Amino acid sequence: MEGDITGPHWEALRDLLPLYQAITTVQLGDGAATSFWYDVWLGDDCFADRFPALLSHCTRQNQSVRTIAMQGIVSTLQPRLTPQAQTELATVQDLLSSLQLTATPDRRHSHLMDGEGKLQTSALYALLQSPPNSQTEGHQLAWKNHAPPRVKFFAWLLTRKKIQCRSNLQKRGVLDDATCEVCGNGDENANHIIFSCSFASEFWSAIGFVVPADADVSHLDKLDRPAHIPSKHFSTLLLLCCWQLWKRRNGVIFRQEEATKQETLRLAREDARLWQGRLPRKDACVADSWGAIFSLAM
Repeated sequence: MEGDITGPHWEALRDLLPLYQAITTVQLGDGAATSFWYDVWLGDDCFADRFPALLSHCTRQNQSVRTIAMQGIVSTLQPRLTPQAQTELATVQDLLSSLQLTATPDRRHSHLMDGEGKLQTSALYALLQSPPNSQTEGHQLAWKNHAPPRVKFFAWLLTRKKIQCRSNLQKRGVLDDATCEVCGNGDENANHIIFSCSFASEFWSAIGFVVPADADVSHLDKLDRPAHIPSKHFSTLLLLCCWQLWKRRNGVIFRQEEATKQETLRLAREDARLWQGRLPRKDACVADSWGAIFSLAM
């Protein structure tokens, strides 16, 4: 998507690229068609969101995974790194040391793809047609915050109960049983994942939320704010928590992880630090209070 080609068509495609990267994940093959920094190809977040300090020192942010794997990441960095960037570099190099590419092309996956790998454009079209100042339920929460683009898109799906949970897969005939694989108590729908699952209930309680029995993700923005949590950027904190619960659910189901409540809170605390850079500079201290809340709950 780079080069000297100009025109409305190409500009529109360039504008849509961040959205495309936000709604897809990559199963690595040769790594040639996957952005090292901006595609999600290892874990649940792109490297740009996971390692922001290191990204700020990168002089060539458009490199593919294949190029970085072959040439190394150090060649793309400025000579002097901050201590935080040095720490992140060590983590990235450790991840790269175990990276194994193949001769097959990379493959993309998305909640909006059908069984043949084609994007289902109706939901995407609805998203693109949503007016920037829309007052529809969930729209303000999903888009008017400082979360990463991928998390915003997840929130948009969540508040419309369109996430790829077992209940939705059962409705499409993909699964015969919708029972939650995490707790085994009730059907796994959007409300269950975020509020009703025993793990989710423990998570919210640990950080001081009182979640009503009839809590609904469609009205996530109506969830009462505990007095000890700052009102500023509260919607961003809500999305951080929901994103952690979603990632934890995926880790348990797809990677057989056994993340405890303490581990999930620790990861939420780390995410608060990463998201701190997305807040306005004058409000960056808000994320410190989030981190303290997660620490106290551990």
